This record gives sequence, structure tokens and C-alpha cells, in this order.
Amino acid sequence: MTNVTPDHSNTSGSQDLPPRVASFLASYEMGPGVVTAEQGALHPDLAPTILRMQVLDTPFTFGTIDSFLPDELYQAILREWPESSAFNPVAKFVDGRPDAYFGTRKERILENWAAGDQLDSDTWGTVRLALRHPDFVRALFTRFAETIETNLAALDLDVLRTSSFKLYANVDAGVSEALGAHVDALPKLLTIVVYLDLTGPVSDSSPDRWGTALYAMKPGEIQPLSFTANADHIVAHQIRFRPNRAFVMPNDSQALHGVPGGEDGVQRRTLMCGYWLSKQTSRD
Repeated sequence: MTNVTPDHSNTSGSQDLPPRVASFLASYEMGPGVVTAEQGALHPDLAPTILRMQVLDTPFTFGTIDSFLPDELYQAILREWPESSAFNPVAKFVDGRPDAYFGTRKERILENWAAGDQLDSDTWGTVRLALRHPDFVRALFTRFAETIETNLAALDLDVLRTSSFKLYANVDAGVSEALGAHVDALPKLLTIVVYLDLTGPVSDSSPDRWGTALYAMKPGEIQPLSFTANADHIVAHQIRFRPNRAFVMPNDSQALHGVPGGEDGVQRRTLMCGYWLSKQTSRD
């Protein structure tokens, strides 16, 4: 059943929030969420998109937002996409163990806020500011507060004390599986994937193969970052690929998902950002 998102235009923080969510937002708004008045005047306001987000609660809680980015910004992203040589296999970065990853995805970091690492250009700066803006993030975390609070309650908040933000450009392509079924690392509290485009010999089945497959699982059945083939699971819900559609996922220990892909010559481009808690105590 689809839940129509209520009006969250009030982003002042006056709405009561669960304590751990409120604490994260307070930390976030002193870190990645710091936006100067000049920067704020330049970024597109994404908070109103949450008013038209469609939310489902099975097999876990998630949302989708169509026409997520302003068209001018969406087109600029496609024009300024990094060169293929700038991308690296994700397999290199999962706990330093290539065997921990199942898939062919390549990525380019656009911003790792905690490390001060970012790709500079007007377009990428606009994207970062829009996705990091405290009003947008507060509205998102308010909408999914119950799910996020449950996740936070299971984390060691004495160790994970620092809020952070990461933004990636991703490329999925080829006949092999794009992204194996997995549960994200739980300190990544919320993820947004923006579907950009599919190119090549796209078929009628491509929107399903290159969207996101969601799976049901029992509590504790699969550990975070334990990748398996999508074919090993029965799809409980399929999010179809649509250009400029955002898939929004508050993290959950049962949020099992993946991208089958696997069409020769077809390439998928996406943006992915995550709102994190980390062990890092200062920005390098």
C-alpha cells in the first residue's frame, strides 16, 4: 500500500523527533549541513520534492520521487559526467577485500565530506549543496524518523559519533551482475540513488533489470555487506528504472536490495549519496 507523504514544509526543527534522530540532525547541521547564505541562494531547493514522494512499507520502508532534480541541473549532470578513466571498481573499496563484493559497478567520488575530498565544478557544487542542505535532510529524516531511530538504537553511538556525507557517480554495465543483493552498512543511515539514464540496446525488460530489486528476509538472515546473487532471492518489489527518479532508502537491517543488470551493451548511470555516522572525530 502506498502512503501519501504528509506536508513537511515546516523544516524549522519544531516537530518532535525521536532522540537519536534529533541528535544526529543536530550534529549534521554543525557539519555537512553547514551552508552559507551565499551558497544557500545558489542551490535548488529539493525539500518540496518530499511532498510528492511515494512511500511503501514492504518489504521494507522506502520511497521514490519522480522528476527529482530540476531539469536544467539534470541535463548539466549528463553533460559534465566524468570521463570513464576517472571511475574505479567498487570491489576495491569494500573492506579492502574484492571478494566481499558481488557486482561490476564502477564509481567516482564526487564528495567525501569528512575527508574534504570533492570534485570541483559549478554543476557538482550545486548537486552537493542541494543534497546536503539541512532543510532537505531534516525533512527526509523527519519523514523516515521511525525507521532511522530503530537503526540508530542498534549502533554503538559511543564510537560512531560524527555525521558525514558521501556522494558518488556510478556506472553499471555489461553482461555480468551489476550489484549483488546485500544490506548496506548500518552506519549509512539513509541512501538516495538518482537514476540518470540507460544507454545502448535497451529492451522492454531493461527498466526492471536496471532498476532496484527489493527482497524480503528474516531478521539476521543476511549480514550487512554480505553480497549474494540476485537470482538467489525472490523479488518482493521491483523499482523500475526511470530517468531522474530518486530511490530513497532509510537503512534497515532487513533492507535487502540489488541491481541484476546483465544486458550486453547496456549502461546505467546513477548518482548515489549517503548520510553517515562515522568514527572520525574531525574533518581532515
